[in-house]
Amino acid sequence: MLDTLLAHTGLLASLSLLAALLLLAGVIAAMRADSHFIRRRLEGEAATRRLWAHGLANASFDGLLIHRHGVILLMNRALVRMLSLREREWLGQNFCTVAREEDVAALRAELEAPGPELARFNLLRATRGEVAVEMSSQPIEFEGQPATITAIRDITQRRADAETICRLTHYDALTGLPNRRRFEDLAEQFLASQPHQPLSLLITDVQDFKSINQQFGRKTGDALLQLVGQRLAGMLLQEDVLARLSGDKFALLLKAEGPPSRGVSLGGQLLASCAEPFIIEGRLVRLKLHAGLALFPDHAADMEGLLRAAEIALTRAQAGDGGVHLFRHEDATPLRPALAAGGQGEGGNLRDDLRGALARGEIRLLYQPAFTLPDFALYGFETSARWQHPTQGLLRPEQFMAIAEEAGLAQELGNQLIERACAEAVAASVPRLAVNLSPAQFRDTNLPARLAAILRKTGLAPEVLELEITEAMLAEHADYAAGLLHALRQSGALIVLDDFGAGSAPLGAVCHLPLSRLKIGPRIIKKLGTDRNAEAMLGATLSLANNLNLQVTALGVETETQLDLLRRQGCHVAQGPLLGEPASRAFARAPQLHAPLHLTAS
Repeated sequence: MLDTLLAHTGLLASLSLLAALLLLAGVIAAMRADSHFIRRRLEGEAATRRLWAHGLANASFDGLLIHRHGVILLMNRALVRMLSLREREWLGQNFCTVAREEDVAALRAELEAPGPELARFNLLRATRGEVAVEMSSQPIEFEGQPATITAIRDITQRRADAETICRLTHYDALTGLPNRRRFEDLAEQFLASQPHQPLSLLITDVQDFKSINQQFGRKTGDALLQLVGQRLAGMLLQEDVLARLSGDKFALLLKAEGPPSRGVSLGGQLLASCAEPFIIEGRLVRLKLHAGLALFPDHAADMEGLLRAAEIALTRAQAGDGGVHLFRHEDATPLRPALAAGGQGEGGNLRDDLRGALARGEIRLLYQPAFTLPDFALYGFETSARWQHPTQGLLRPEQFMAIAEEAGLAQELGNQLIERACAEAVAASVPRLAVNLSPAQFRDTNLPARLAAILRKTGLAPEVLELEITEAMLAEHADYAAGLLHALRQSGALIVLDDFGAGSAPLGAVCHLPLSRLKIGPRIIKKLGTDRNAEAMLGATLSLANNLNLQVTALGVETETQLDLLRRQGCHVAQGPLLGEPASRAFARAPQLHAPLHLTAS
């Protein structure tokens, strides 16, 4: 019985051990099952994250490259399209293969040790051509190993847009020559680098070019100006500079050393060359040129003075028998003494001169372009007047409008200039035309009727016209300003408040006027990027304008930093030297820039 009991006890122990082993085996099996489940779940989540990351990468507009020391591990669709690659063929290849030969070392260095700044390269497409790109890299972990991800952005169009803006800003669209602004910049740079180097400046124009346009048509006139530019360029030395200042006026800066006689001699040769007949569409056209010559440092101490002296010399040549007139100090009749003497000067009574100036074609209109932000489409043009006086030279509005006010001619002159501007705007099909009202016109209670008559006569659509007034006018004529502006607005023309922020008009009155636009003056714009108060004033003006449903134009934009700040703040329109100087009516054919210009604040 004891044996039986021991045997039974041993069996129980064996069974207990077996049960324990089975339980342990079950636990182990369960643990293995759980581990397998967890592993599969983790693998599924990792796969989901990879798919999500891959989908996100493929949705990016920028190219994305994952690599180790330049060896391609992964590319997104945008990069494949950008470089016209086949992803499978390029996996495992070195990305430096797409660089130009001269850029391979720089690209390899950037991929292996990225710098803190954006790197820029020209990459080769697999098919043909190049792509301008900028790239930025940072380290990541890819498949459990260190790697690098590089974002690559196509800036080909941005670079082309910047070059287009540069051409519009610095070069004449008709002749391809430097414009006045570029010419002055080049001359200033030369004077700064070689302040003791003698210079000769020739300014030349075509006699009675307006009648040539009338006789043969503007297309022929434009072709003639192109040929004149080519003839002038063919006679200059490599170091000389030729530019088209405006209309039919060209400037030649002779930097080569030599006596003043070189300028006189060259001027004579240029005039003789252009006197040879031009053949345009089977027609023989003969031109006669005038030229004014001024010398540095004999006649002026800086470029501005040299240009003024050459303009005066050109005026003397126009008044005489033509040829080349060398500036003399006695040629310059100071304007201020003439004004102080009640308008009496060497050229006679300026009031009397002004009465016939418009009829004689001495007063001309210039047009400065304005562009919308941020897309840089052509918004329109603002007009300004210049008086080419026979003896006083080129006069700006602030120099002769005071005479017009004193002589009682400002209202008549202003109305005639608006009519001419409207007619030229119709001929050029400009999208928007801005004209300034003078104080004399603003005092005229019959202005709405006169404006309606001008619009009927010229055929200009009323909504194309913008009438600009100043805060000073509003402050001076607060009693009837609102009524006059409402009457003008009923004609369909738009009302614009110029140089907003000057502080002359109460804000409460401005809020109740029928305004369409505010213009921020250059005094504020020129401080952007250097003065926080100016930036705060810009932001406040834009906020006010948005609340009043008004557009805002920034005037006097000179730098890319200013332009970039205006874009980022949400300004609607920009105008200034950076985008285009005032020029003749031919500039009204400037193309629209549909693609945005990319700028970064410096």
